[in-house]
Amino acid sequence: MRPDDLIPVAVASGDVTLHLVRTPPCPGERRAPVLFLHGFPDSHATWSKQIEGLAPMHPVAAFDQRGVGGSTAPASREGTKIASYLGDIDAAIDAVAGPEGQVHLVGHDWGGVLGWYYLGDPARAARVRSFSAIAAPHPGMAHAHLAARVRRHSLADIKFLAGQLRKSWYIFLFQLPVIPELYMTRDVVSMWVRTHRAGGVQRGDPELAGVDPDIARSTLVAPLALYRQMLSRRHPPPQAIEVPVCIVVPLRDLAIAPELFDNAPEFVPDLEMHHIDDNHWVHRSRSAEINQILHDFIARHEP
Repeated sequence: MRPDDLIPVAVASGDVTLHLVRTPPCPGERRAPVLFLHGFPDSHATWSKQIEGLAPMHPVAAFDQRGVGGSTAPASREGTKIASYLGDIDAAIDAVAGPEGQVHLVGHDWGGVLGWYYLGDPARAARVRSFSAIAAPHPGMAHAHLAARVRRHSLADIKFLAGQLRKSWYIFLFQLPVIPELYMTRDVVSMWVRTHRAGGVQRGDPELAGVDPDIARSTLVAPLALYRQMLSRRHPPPQAIEVPVCIVVPLRDLAIAPELFDNAPEFVPDLEMHHIDDNHWVHRSRSAEINQILHDFIARHEP
């Protein structure tokens, strides 16, 4: 099934309407849908290769985060808080699995971070049959790893911390008012393409052709609200996460050092990890490999 064959659904969530696409409902379907969460700067279209690869075997759905693509933007700053994004996941799960249903959650980048936050609420975690995080460390686990290196303050740790700071330069830029919006939208199509190319999306990838300037602008600007909460939000180490988790670690990620995933086994009893020698958008550049990992993992956690 191609992404164009999916059914569009308007999903109400608080003060926004989410643009969601899904495979047609099948009467008597007992498999949990796979719900994809995109990151920055993306829309649901970033998952086109996973939708095409997994839809023959699993019900699938994906939606644009609030303010991105076909989803409307919140009317106030209150609607940009992480709690509102988690409410959107609630609404999307209700739409594709029903109010008592479960999904297999798959997130990339900020989509994966939001997935980790979602699992932090036991009531919400009960709605997730499995979780796959691609290029998305748990914020609390990553913070604990960084704090341990700061305390050791060996030369190797200092070099690692300096390297991660260089990778994270944009997070500090995004804390400023107005300037990031101006910087990101000087030439939105060029910025969008250059960002994805730097993150490993291959030159011939169809997603880089015919980029819609309005959608590109929304993907570059709306998620800045998430980054502006990163430095002020507390990230305590998590309690044990009981949901089965699959983590895909790109070893050449332009933004995230692979070591930030190292302590995940301490907190996730049911964990599998895959290290892939590629860059941030590994689900685009190595789609067949990622699709196989996701399919195998999801199939193991279907009753």
